[in-house]
Amino acid sequence: MSELSGKVQTVLGVMDPRRLGRTLTHEHLTMSFAFCYTPPPPGQEACSEMPITMNNLYWLKQNPYSHRANLLLNEEVEAVKGELLHFKEVGGGTIVENTTTGICRDVKALRRLSEETGVQIIAGAGFYVAETHSSETRSTSVEKVTAQNRGKSVP
Repeated sequence: MSELSGKVQTVLGVMDPRRLGRTLTHEHLTMSFAFCYTPPPPGQEACSEMPITMNNLYWLKQNPYSHRANLLLNEEVEAVKGELLHFKEVGGGTIVENTTTGICRDVKALRRLSEETGVQIIAGAGFYVAETHSSETRSTSVEKVTAQNRGKSVP
């Protein structure tokens, strides 16, 4: 039996699951949804580029995928850190972070956030929707991806 059996892999290492505490099981701390960008309605192109302010939140709520900055959730690490500290303060212990490679998974940022806040972070893995796959991923066979995930080599 594997020495990892019955353990949990966090961004800071392997730990006993009894130490996880209260856990949120599906969160995204850093990610990009840039692949979802949709051009704004005709005549509203300028709204797509303006800074997000209280004065244009009405437009943003109607067109969330038409504002590029709104899709970049990987640029607010300090704000995320504040939220994690609040989560810990109210009894939280662990976050399962489900961002995958195709939407800008950033394990280094997750490790830093975990170190600085004391909140355990479990980094998810896998593949998201086809639009987020690299050309290399799209051209790789299911058998090869499966073998790579098991640490085996397939031509």
